[in-house]
Amino acid sequence: MPPCLSVTAKFCAHKIVRRQDKGRIGGSQDADPKIAPQSHLGFQQRYNADEVFSMGQWWLILFCGGILAMVGKGVVLERPSIGALSVTVPESPFAFVEEAPQNVRLLFRGKPVWQYNYGVGVPQGAPPIHATSGFLHPVWNPKGIVVTDWGPPDHFHHRGIFFAWAKTRWGDLRPDFWNLHANTGRTNFDAFERLELHPDKAVLVVRHRWEARKGNGWVTVLQERWTLVTSASEINEPTHWVFDLTTELVNITEVPLVVEEYRYGGLGCRGNRVWMDANLYEVLNSEGKTRADADGAPARWVLMGGKVGEEWAGITQMDHPANLHFPNAPRLTPGVPFVGFALPRKGEFIMAPRQPLVFRFRFVVHSVKPPPQELEALWKRFAEQG
Repeated sequence: MPPCLSVTAKFCAHKIVRRQDKGRIGGSQDADPKIAPQSHLGFQQRYNADEVFSMGQWWLILFCGGILAMVGKGVVLERPSIGALSVTVPESPFAFVEEAPQNVRLLFRGKPVWQYNYGVGVPQGAPPIHATSGFLHPVWNPKGIVVTDWGPPDHFHHRGIFFAWAKTRWGDLRPDFWNLHANTGRTNFDAFERLELHPDKAVLVVRHRWEARKGNGWVTVLQERWTLVTSASEINEPTHWVFDLTTELVNITEVPLVVEEYRYGGLGCRGNRVWMDANLYEVLNSEGKTRADADGAPARWVLMGGKVGEEWAGITQMDHPANLHFPNAPRLTPGVPFVGFALPRKGEFIMAPRQPLVFRFRFVVHSVKPPPQELEALWKRFAEQG
């Protein structure tokens, strides 16, 4: 019995390119009684295993949700559309599950890992000016405890795991892409480029646009590509998840963007709200510094964590040696659970027109408090990837 692929989409181009032609997908799902809704992980999916594929062949399926290709045991969905992002394949322990038109979640063996928010939303209790998209939240540890937060009252603009510059100059303008309430800059989701599921990893590639307010309108200054690679655990009950974030930014204008030296800007990660209680919140960096002295101290990695109920949970962010200003100095916002590598903290830099700027980070999400040696070993493996 051939394995089955699950994709939420209505096939509207009836072409399959493959090694052997065993028939074609015909008509819409509503018209074909063979293609019926199936329940998977609590969400409604639609598929027809017999007509879609048999494993071991190379496939290219054109449909209204994008271009789907299978090579070996992996599946790649190119240029997927909103509403067509739920994908599973039996040979991968991962699954993408969409809640259109707001977000897509990554699951590992049925457990949530992270949620990417592509739909514009406003955090509860915040004014509309804080509407945003293109960030990760929630991020869960392997026990299902959320380690991130979005829109706490003290900093409505803190949005899970995100990336933005604060103080910049662009011509006569000074857009602030970090502080949304300044209403001079903003970052938002633009488009999905690719989803991949494999036996050993899951990949999400998305585009963001960075806009500056100019007069009564907005102009796009930067285009950003996020590549998010989540590694499969080799054990049944992992104590941590590992995912890598690569962000590539390009100034698409003819005017240089100056990123000014400042105490924050770049990577941001807001931690679970219960860590507002200082008795529950802890920080440790690669140099042995803690919450008391880690702010502004260059480090290879920084762990943020603490008790959530009766359990311990945490998240470590790691800086790659290829990044500008490595090792970067993180920002720890006083009195709140926020940690982020502040890439402009060591000095101003210029984003010249059409010149890509790439940063790489690793995140390790914990359900057990790790010893520093374990974090150092994980960082070394990350650094050796080149």
